[in-house]
Amino acid sequence: MERNGIRTTMKKIIDRANQVAILAQWRGARAQIWVFDVSLKRMAIRIYRPQELELIYITAVGCKHIAGPFSWEKADLSIETHPKNAEIPTDCRIIDREAGFELRCSDARVVRGPATDFDKTFDNLVVETK
Repeated sequence: MERNGIRTTMKKIIDRANQVAILAQWRGARAQIWVFDVSLKRMAIRIYRPQELELIYITAVGCKHIAGPFSWEKADLSIETHPKNAEIPTDCRIIDREAGFELRCSDARVVRGPATDFDKTFDNLVVETK
């Protein structure tokens, strides 16, 4: 795909079974709240390394509570679902204990894609599932 003369690729939703491994690969990177709806019901956390061409997002829907910093170094994020490992959870927590960060939501997914400055709204967080 090409956007404004720049070649990009679509983002990909990571299967729930692989989310733990992907988050482990990104341990130690930088994290920041990146985009959110005005209602704060949808949010995305960007996890990145400044010189890398790829990054990941943790997207959250049905956000209910947030505590902690808006950005931090040495991220160690994890996603806890209730019921544990449910394909369709009833409750979710995105946490980084060391940073003191917690986001409670209905569901959260990891999305991988190219590092671009275009992803500043949910409309630009277009994903493919395969």
